[in-house]
Amino acid sequence: MKSNNINTLLQIVAIIILLIIGYLVFKSSSNWKIIEIELDNVRNELKVSKNNMLNAKTELENFKIEFEQMKAKKDFIIHKRDSLIFHFKRKNAKDWQELESIKDSIRVINDKLVQDRLILDGLFGIN
Repeated sequence: MKSNNINTLLQIVAIIILLIIGYLVFKSSSNWKIIEIELDNVRNELKVSKNNMLNAKTELENFKIEFEQMKAKKDFIIHKRDSLIFHFKRKNAKDWQELESIKDSIRVINDKLVQDRLILDGLFGIN
């Protein structure tokens, strides 16, 4: 009879241990589900962040192109202004020496204007 009691007692202890192990496995598997859900959320947020970064990079490149275009326009306007000023001075020059110096300046300015027009045409895709 003692052996029956010991066997029954051992079986009860084994069942209790199995129940505890089963509970821990179930509890840990629900924790894994939570971890998996959180990891999926993080992956989604990373995708969104990556897309935002790509969009920001594209916008920066567009702004850089626009800035270059505005800079070329500014240079073109400055050189055109200088050309008009020298043209006015040429018409109002009093002596030959002054005319020659203005003529050289106009040639340099006109060369710059041609270069600026080529740059502007290239930036705007005009052939």
